[in-house]
Amino acid sequence: MTAYRVLLAALASLLWCSAAVAIQQIKSLYTAVDLAKCHSAEGREGPAWSCDGLAGFPVYVASGPDGVYLSVGANADKQRAAGQTLKSTNTVFEPGGMRTTIEWRFVVRDGRPVPYATIVRYFTHDATTQGQVLVVMRVTEQEVCHVAYVDALANLDAMVLARKLADTDARAKPCPDVPAVQGARGRSPM
Repeated sequence: MTAYRVLLAALASLLWCSAAVAIQQIKSLYTAVDLAKCHSAEGREGPAWSCDGLAGFPVYVASGPDGVYLSVGANADKQRAAGQTLKSTNTVFEPGGMRTTIEWRFVVRDGRPVPYATIVRYFTHDATTQGQVLVVMRVTEQEVCHVAYVDALANLDAMVLARKLADTDARAKPCPDVPAVQGARGRSPM
């Protein structure tokens, strides 16, 4: 019976150690994108910039006729996100500014951050209304795309909802054909 208990204890210890290694703590890191510190890049419809982001994941920002296109990664300008923006007129920069913040959701592998999503606040407007929309993007080495939109003015917990979508939908699901609007809506043009 003692040998059986020793075997069970050893097995339990092995399973616990394996589970501890398998669990990866989700973390956030914020980087600022300041166009004054970025380099000019080739844009599809207008001016574009290449900016510093998370290590190994530069940020591509392009200006189009009605909005801003933002993508990340080694080939950011070639990713789907580089051609995605909201339908309403928009910018990622606060009025009068040329700086924005990106929240990176990531895990640590081999001592380095590996992002799986970003969250960026877009400032939107139409003829009568101004708003704010949180754009959740999926980030992998193979694809970068918009996954979900959250009306930041219609949801009291907009950032909590955006983080949940980043940690579930953006992390685990492939890029959707059309990004989903999640949570309450109607306060911000999208």
